[in-house]
Amino acid sequence: GTADRPTTAFLGRMGEPRKGMPVLSAALPQVLAQVPGLRLLVAGPGDPDEVRSAMTPEVAAATEFLGAVDDADKASLLRSVDVYIAPNTGGESFGIILIEAMSAGVAVLASDIPAFVRVLDGGTAGATFVNEDPDDLARQLLRLVREREAREEYAAAGRGRAAVFDWSVVTDQITLVYET
Repeated sequence: GTADRPTTAFLGRMGEPRKGMPVLSAALPQVLAQVPGLRLLVAGPGDPDEVRSAMTPEVAAATEFLGAVDDADKASLLRSVDVYIAPNTGGESFGIILIEAMSAGVAVLASDIPAFVRVLDGGTAGATFVNEDPDDLARQLLRLVREREAREEYAAAGRGRAAVFDWSVVTDQITLVYET
């Protein structure tokens, strides 16, 4: 992305309501009113036409549907965006996509569901918004789009936090559990 055309991403089953696409779609008109060049890249399984039909024309025009992506393309996509958005509404036990985004060095904006707050270390490794609140999502996204320094701080903190979940660290912890 650029200052005039910031790029955001959503990855997940786009048609599954608990993944939060309706919340994100409801937030974007406010963001686009102030940042008309904003782009949203959507990757994952689902019917783009069905999702697009629930969007305003402005949001649909700002959204590019990429379909399902393999791991290499997912990593490349995450490295290419300014903000990764996880608007999930619940039912998440961990949030591996947050770790993937943080590892890629992108600022994360996620709903404040308990699993995501834990992964984001209480909001120090990524920004959060009030779950299922499109107005708060819009406010937080506008802040991140406008404040490059904040994005960079979250990205750096996120990379450090993601290292805690690296397999080399996790494997040692699991081994210790079995040894005790």
